[in-house]
Amino acid sequence: MLLESERLTIEEAKTSEAPFYFELFNDPDWKRYINDKGLKTIEETRMYLEDILSKNKKLNGLGFFSVRLKSSNELIGVTTALQRDTLAYIDIGYGFLPKGRGRGFAYEATSLMLSYIQNKFKQEKVYALTVPENIRSQKLLKKLDFKFVAKKEVFKGEEDYIFEYIF
Repeated sequence: MLLESERLTIEEAKTSEAPFYFELFNDPDWKRYINDKGLKTIEETRMYLEDILSKNKKLNGLGFFSVRLKSSNELIGVTTALQRDTLAYIDIGYGFLPKGRGRGFAYEATSLMLSYIQNKFKQEKVYALTVPENIRSQKLLKKLDFKFVAKKEVFKGEEDYIFEYIF
């Protein structure tokens, strides 16, 4: 799968990108707003990616996707499309290193993923989750026409805000 916009390309993550993902997963904002994966080395990150990507192959087009600048091929973030056991619809997510924030890349990448999900999976809606304190992400979701629908414990021990986008 390859998605393209004017400025970005999105494709399935690769284990060779472990140094980038190590940096992303250890970014303070990732740990604060998404989760702390507890990965202490690039090798641990590579093994984590190997496991995730192995599981992705069984998901028929869902999973972790790397976001790159088209102009330089530089990795700047990740976007995800996952089917959680506790949710009826696919949920999308995103995370960017500081160099990829504040320039509209998350909006652009999420727009591409919405089109991809609509075309490939023909679902009537899609979800996005945020922790309550992630105001920037909530503003982005509202800009994309997501609507807040619930507060629910999706992951153990935390309540998330659930936003939905209806196609």
